[in-house]
Amino acid sequence: MKLKKSTIGLLVTVGITLGACSVNPVSGKKDFSLISKDQEVAMGAQQHRQILKQMKRLNNPALQAYVNGIGQALAKKSHRNNIRYTFTVIDDPSVNAFALPGGYVYVTTGLMAYLNSEGELAGVLGHEIGHVTARHGVKQQSAGIAGAILIDILAKRAGGNAGSLNQLGKALISGYGRDHELQADRLGAEYLARVGYSPKSMIDVVSVLKAQEEFDKYQARKEGRRPRAYHGVFASHPSNDQRLQQVIGAANRIKSAGTRSANHDGYLQHINGMKYRISKNKYGRIVVGRANTSGLTYAKLARRSKVGEQRLRLLNGMFPKGQPVHGRLVKIIN
Repeated sequence: MKLKKSTIGLLVTVGITLGACSVNPVSGKKDFSLISKDQEVAMGAQQHRQILKQMKRLNNPALQAYVNGIGQALAKKSHRNNIRYTFTVIDDPSVNAFALPGGYVYVTTGLMAYLNSEGELAGVLGHEIGHVTARHGVKQQSAGIAGAILIDILAKRAGGNAGSLNQLGKALISGYGRDHELQADRLGAEYLARVGYSPKSMIDVVSVLKAQEEFDKYQARKEGRRPRAYHGVFASHPSNDQRLQQVIGAANRIKSAGTRSANHDGYLQHINGMKYRISKNKYGRIVVGRANTSGLTYAKLARRSKVGEQRLRLLNGMFPKGQPVHGRLVKIIN
């Protein structure tokens, strides 16, 4: 779409008119924002109520308290420790975690089933806190509001070419995703280190998500289908990704980094008995036990489990190769 000079001038004028700014808590610099802190908190509270109408909060007070305690410790060390954070475990089999503006953070039981330490859980929560502290949701919503206003004005000025204008609207709010995810990883690693966890837990979290992708490829080959679409940010081996290494390297310089245990066993004990979706309409429970038998393999564990050998490896962070570590807790599904 070719714009006239008068339309370009209008874009500049509207941009200036809309150009409300606020200081970003992370960078200390001014950001474009049409949403104040109070509006952000109110908006988050309203959306939180909607989320709880649409998704089921896990009925497990002990696990909710455990997740909340870790989240609150991280939030206190964040760049926005002056807002109230709410951490909620959602009873949902999807592998997911997300945050709303204003300090509302969610993690699903589906993701928690595949995590293998408290440090990894803290990495997930720290990443989502990073989205809140950097106001990523507010930035995107502000850009969306600005885009909608500009599109409305341009439609009237340029004859209502809907297709071209929609492309312009998408361009106005594009380019955030990957940069935001990497920044959230950087902030998450920093908050982990400030609380005492190893920042490497952030790489472990990314590795869990990459293993999900690789397991789906494995399943697709077995089932003769195409793998599901995946929009990954990192390389095939997250531990070798240069951007992640920079993130971890910076956080490792924080004095308290690595002073707290990743707490593998403690985490597994907390999720012992949690519901797990085996297939679309079939569920089981996570059962935790200690690998004390000499020569124990996932093939042998699969005989006592409702899922196969490779799914057990995925659940225990060992996909596609690896065997139970003698003396450590392992998960099976019953």
